Amino acid sequence: MDWNDVSTERLVQAIGDKRLSRRQTHQMLGTVGLASIGMTFGPKLAGAAADDHPTVFTWSGYEDEGFLGQYMAAYGGEKPNFSFWGDEEEAFAKMRAGFQPDVSSPCSYKINHWNDAGILAEIDSDRLTNWGEQIPSLTNVPDTIHDGKRLWVCEDWGQTSITYRTDLVDIAIEDESWGLLWDKRYAGRLSMIDSLIDGVMVAAIYGGAKDPFNMTPDEVAHTKVLLQEQIPLLRYYSNTMTDVEQSLASGELVAACTWNSSALELTNQGLPVRFMVPKEGAMTWTCGLSLMSWADPAKLDRSYAVLDTYLSKEAGYFEITEWGYGHANAKAFEKVTPEELTARGLSNDPDALIASGIFQAAIGNEAELQTMFEEVKAGF
Repeated sequence: MDWNDVSTERLVQAIGDKRLSRRQTHQMLGTVGLASIGMTFGPKLAGAAADDHPTVFTWSGYEDEGFLGQYMAAYGGEKPNFSFWGDEEEAFAKMRAGFQPDVSSPCSYKINHWNDAGILAEIDSDRLTNWGEQIPSLTNVPDTIHDGKRLWVCEDWGQTSITYRTDLVDIAIEDESWGLLWDKRYAGRLSMIDSLIDGVMVAAIYGGAKDPFNMTPDEVAHTKVLLQEQIPLLRYYSNTMTDVEQSLASGELVAACTWNSSALELTNQGLPVRFMVPKEGAMTWTCGLSLMSWADPAKLDRSYAVLDTYLSKEAGYFEITEWGYGHANAKAFEKVTPEELTARGLSNDPDALIASGIFQAAIGNEAELQTMFEEVKAGF
């Protein structure tokens, strides 16, 4: 298939037939201008009824069978249904408009907001066979337990930082800083992630906000100025890491705000890149899974099976080695060598690495900052 000449109909058919890799899916979504797919993809086996399985609302790529071995073994090789979003703001809006998945996969900083909207259900960890293997500190991530009720379980974690071409950027490791994304020497060859948590918060961290997730009015104003100053230096904003990776590989970009996985992908291609450790601090994130308040009771056992399969050590090993993210299952690290972890920007002491960054938290003035961000991107 020619990925540069594709219609929405061909995209839907290709994904439904499972002929796309995760990276091809991202590439094609960008090609046809879709942030997410507004339909559900379910089992394709003979005799499989999609209605028998819960619907998982998540990022594209998490439908990979590398995550689903435990679930598929329990249900005759069948998979859950999947629907994909472009970012969590879009996901929240879609659910508030009436879309009702059984399971969703927000990052921890969103749990307060989603809980306030009444869309999350309590999770009984006793129903998860892999719960005892989880890294202890990740079983009590801040803001994910409300009134004694667990509303979220951690699946993976990583950092937001800068991936840069070491052959095209002149910077000493001891001088690494978020300021690279404001360096006029590289105007037109820089990129930022197009999201509130990874765009505005990065500018706030670089600008020295005491608490970037609860900024004062003066800090918000300073952050807006920084974002305005950055706009003419950017090649583009993007949430599509495949596009960013391709631009870094070609030299169109020399540096970009990314997650761990991009540096791993480019390293595997033999390109000279580094995932920065900025002196101001990288941003550490934890993402996971929640049961939705409207989840179908008839599918509750299978919804718990979805949570359980993503928490398994097999899923964890797959995610660490293939995606370059950390995982919540401690046993998943046992088969990964220290050299492999270092190459992925990870550690055999996940707690220390997580603590070394600026931990993503609920954004206190989210609506105000989202409006400001949209104004900046519109040129105001």
